[in-house]
Amino acid sequence: MSPASHDPPPGTMPARAGLEGWALVALLASIQFMAFSDRFLLTLLATPLKQALGLSDTQLGLLQGSAFALPYAFALPLLGVVADSGRQRGLLVAGLALWGGATFASGLAAGFGTLLAARCALGLGQAGFGPAALSLMSLHLRRDRLGRGLSALTAASTLGRSFALVAGGAVLAWLVARGGLAFPGLGTLAPWQALLVLAALPNLPLALLVLRIRPTPGHPAGSRTASRMPRRPSLRTALAWIGRRRRAYLPYTVAATAGVLMSQTLTAWAPTFYVRAFGFSPAESGLRLGLLVLIAAPIGHAAGGFTLDRLRRAGWTDASPLILALGLILAVPLTALASLSTDLFLSLAGFAGLVAILGFAAPPGLAGIQILTPKPLRGRVNALFFATVSLTGFGLGPPLVGLLSDRLFGEAGLGLALLAVYAPVGAVGALAALLARRAWRPSGQGGR
Repeated sequence: MSPASHDPPPGTMPARAGLEGWALVALLASIQFMAFSDRFLLTLLATPLKQALGLSDTQLGLLQGSAFALPYAFALPLLGVVADSGRQRGLLVAGLALWGGATFASGLAAGFGTLLAARCALGLGQAGFGPAALSLMSLHLRRDRLGRGLSALTAASTLGRSFALVAGGAVLAWLVARGGLAFPGLGTLAPWQALLVLAALPNLPLALLVLRIRPTPGHPAGSRTASRMPRRPSLRTALAWIGRRRRAYLPYTVAATAGVLMSQTLTAWAPTFYVRAFGFSPAESGLRLGLLVLIAAPIGHAAGGFTLDRLRRAGWTDASPLILALGLILAVPLTALASLSTDLFLSLAGFAGLVAILGFAAPPGLAGIQILTPKPLRGRVNALFFATVSLTGFGLGPPLVGLLSDRLFGEAGLGLALLAVYAPVGAVGALAALLARRAWRPSGQGGR
């Protein structure tokens, strides 16, 4: 055999060392885990923050929603361009550094304005993760593994929220018993402040591990869709692609946004709901709910990813919107059980079921966009998708519940405020998913 026969085929790159496959999935899931833990730690601290800084429910909702979502959403289109240019590793390292610093700064906040600025910085720091991670997974995972890979990513988000509640609740109880914690150069910080400062520390080793990710290969050649794309497609190209397939993209984005809104709003307000409705302490609420999420969330996410891959292998190309519609429909009665029941066991059962069913709908919610979109455009399209979903799901859900609690239902009616938001959102989202199913047409590049 001649030496020339060892050359890579035209349009491909030689193999490079570094993390790929399931090792890459594990690292990205770990980063997602810490991102959501840092993002939602504030939900555990809502009661001590309200007391220490004199905040209203509306201000708490803004801190948990819009303060994060606005910079996150507006930065995403630019960061999607960066992801498509092959600089995913740099995007991840810079994001870890910025959101770690923002988490640290949150622990030193002395008022609403300072905490608001730190939350905005956190949103900006985490904005690049989604486009970079999904671009890497789509390039380094085979098509028949994409659903399970994305289920690991979505499960990590829910487990990160659970970790914030369980570990955060345990550490908060310890800090409260100690009366705070002294840090060199910072003095003695209150328990809620010390918890946020400690939470910033794990981001450094993750940033170092990112440097071991296998460098991104060039865009795949050989597919008819890829051959029609410019070598460096612009944001306008992505918008044109979405516009041509708007009958699938637009309702699907509405449905995915509904799922994200319900999931993020539940995380933002569930600990406070159980403090008010059943007399839990913040630490007790975090521990109990966190343990339930730790059990229910992986079951839901794994089932969603497995079902998606299984249905697609069986020829159900429209499995993503179908599973998403089912999850949104079932979420409404589970919300009613959790928020209206006066029996603690039934309420917690409804909460666990709601976590599981929203987890079941999460992998299809992400996978559907990858299935509809050709690889050269995924960074930009994912950025636009995340911007829309986050601006509405994160930015609207938690503040709206807080506003309804302040102005209509009162502190004791927080469960009614949750149900008042979830019922119409679930119904509209399910209808939108079914409309997307009617126009579903995969791009032909659902994975490697």
